[in-house]
Amino acid sequence: MSKFIDFLESHIGPIERGWIKDPTGKQLPFQIVKFSDGPLPDTTTYCTLGLSNELLGDAGEKEHVRQELVFATYDQFQDEAIPFIMQNVGAMAMRNKVPFRRGDVIGPYGPMFNESHMEAFYVTLPVYYPSQFEVYEINEKVCIQLRWLVPITVDEATFIEEKGWGHFEDLLEESEPDLIDINRPCLIGR
Repeated sequence: MSKFIDFLESHIGPIERGWIKDPTGKQLPFQIVKFSDGPLPDTTTYCTLGLSNELLGDAGEKEHVRQELVFATYDQFQDEAIPFIMQNVGAMAMRNKVPFRRGDVIGPYGPMFNESHMEAFYVTLPVYYPSQFEVYEINEKVCIQLRWLVPITVDEATFIEEKGWGHFEDLLEESEPDLIDINRPCLIGR
């Protein structure tokens, strides 16, 4: 795991802080770590660490995946809920034993942050990061996928469900929203 940590820190700066317990004090099977940098100036990255120890996959697909989840926000947005939201999402993957795939929507489960209308996550490739950040290769047969959790609105989640994630990504390319901004406007109905 130390080589993987080196990999992460080489792309997003040193680990600044970590969480290993939920709000009730219960120990979790993986950590959430906060890095000093993010993909853009004045941003911060949070990442699961140790979720990849769990092999996730569908026996029917005969594909098993090791995965870590990434979330980015602006430095000035400091919400105590971020690590615990990520713990819940990671725990969901472990409980279901299924990795999150590009295009998945997690939620909506109600407002995630105070004064924000973001209620779900869209799972995608970490495109704001360097391209080599998408996958960490442990060896020829084993790698860790990094998937980016992008906060979205209820209307955006509904759009993805109805039109498909490909159409949503087309919309992202057309409008070029700031996906790190927790208070960005909804892309649907613009």
